[in-house]
Amino acid sequence: MKSIDRCSRAAKLLAGLTASALFIGVVPAVAIAGCPSYPVSQPFVQFGDTANYTLLQGGSFESGTPGWSLTNTSVVNQNESYKVEGGSHSLAIAANGVAVSPAFCVSTEQPYFRLFARRTGGSWGVLNVIVRWTDQSGTTHETTSAALQSGTSWTVSPVLQLGSMLPLWESGQTLSVKLVFKPEPYGGPFAIDDVYIDPYKR
Repeated sequence: MKSIDRCSRAAKLLAGLTASALFIGVVPAVAIAGCPSYPVSQPFVQFGDTANYTLLQGGSFESGTPGWSLTNTSVVNQNESYKVEGGSHSLAIAANGVAVSPAFCVSTEQPYFRLFARRTGGSWGVLNVIVRWTDQSGTTHETTSAALQSGTSWTVSPVLQLGSMLPLWESGQTLSVKLVFKPEPYGGPFAIDDVYIDPYKR
């Protein structure tokens, strides 16, 4: 009888371990199931950032601005000087202009983003970078991610907060997000280029 009990306990233990292993195996799949996957690269290695990023739709401005909503802005024939994406164009935003990116999916797996920016006129200027997001009820909110101050030379932004500052508490939960680029009133105009999203947790 004792031998039978030991075999029964061993079988139960093995079944429990197998179930645990299967559960652990599916967690990463659930965690990244919220948003589609896109090709990635390491565009900021020269700045000491080895994270993988994916280019935002139209974020290089080489094929115009598909999906972008623009006010007093224009694509110009001047690329950011580091040429991480190559090409020859950037987006000029007038002092009273606004550039709004296409909507894209954000989950806990899209914590950050980066871009290049420079002031193109005036002696002072701030580029407000705003995350516009829509909650599950359809209500739109805006949260400022950064107020970038740049000289007239191209500068890479810091690592800017994206999914890491939004109300995303569960793996697989997503929000529809747009990035808004808006110079501070009474400041100078700006240009932006090569907008990248970090698609994985660091």
